[in-house]
Amino acid sequence: MPKSIEDLTAILRAGGGFEISANDYDPAELAGIIGQMNQTSVLRVRDASAWSQEQLVNVAQNAPPGVAEFVF
Repeated sequence: MPKSIEDLTAILRAGGGFEISANDYDPAELAGIIGQMNQTSVLRVRDASAWSQEQLVNVAQNAPPGVAEFVF
């Protein structure tokens, strides 16, 4: 079962990162929190093919440099 956005936000605020499935989250849901990620954290998105190229680029641009990783 996917974690709530509130749970993910708490993880980020504590300095952590996480791996999610693109099948479980819409990039728009993450837009408000990924900019808060620590530059040493990792956001790994599995099943990234489920998102459009535009959505992938948007997530990559809104996350700190080097934080977003996509697994297709």
